[in-house]
Amino acid sequence: MWYHDSVVLLFAKAPVEGKVNTRLITDIGVSAATELQHELIHHRLSMLSRANLCDVRLLCAPDALHDSFQQCKQQYPVSLFEQSGSDLGERMYNAIQDALRQYKYCMVIGTDAPALDEIIIQQALDTLHEGTDVVFVPAEDGGYVLVGMQHAHDFLFHEISWGSAEVMLQSRNKLEINNIVYKELATCWDVDRLEDYQRYLSQRKITL
Repeated sequence: MWYHDSVVLLFAKAPVEGKVNTRLITDIGVSAATELQHELIHHRLSMLSRANLCDVRLLCAPDALHDSFQQCKQQYPVSLFEQSGSDLGERMYNAIQDALRQYKYCMVIGTDAPALDEIIIQQALDTLHEGTDVVFVPAEDGGYVLVGMQHAHDFLFHEISWGSAEVMLQSRNKLEINNIVYKELATCWDVDRLEDYQRYLSQRKITL
């Protein structure tokens, strides 16, 4: 393990039918959307385990008892934690605050950005270790697929239009108002729409 002072917080929803990848259900159906979630969770954990960059916490929703999460605990070197909070921002902030009691640096990622690989994650870790306060990997749709920090900046998680195209812009504005040094790495795509799903399928076939 390269970064003993760091942790990745992987936020994941249990692959429950009708509760995951809901934007895609109309196009690909409930079964395919559920299977996609299962696959993306394992894709993330497999990549993180192979890279062995730092500790990994799997932040589970709605709880850590789902069979899928218990299977992940057996299959990968990961610790299970439950998400807590009334919205995504509060859940992220609570997890970051808790992690930074034990680690110097932490990064939050989700399951829906298969292009976010170990090279990008290591770049983000290096950026933090070089002294940058906050690092992002922006998403093509206006959000972000990674945020890393060494202090739990609560203002980054309040009054953000989560799930909208304004997330990254709102985050930049808050950092600039608060005079926080931050860096953005190369933009990454995530799986939200049918064309993203088709892109994922085409790239998966190449790597199989």
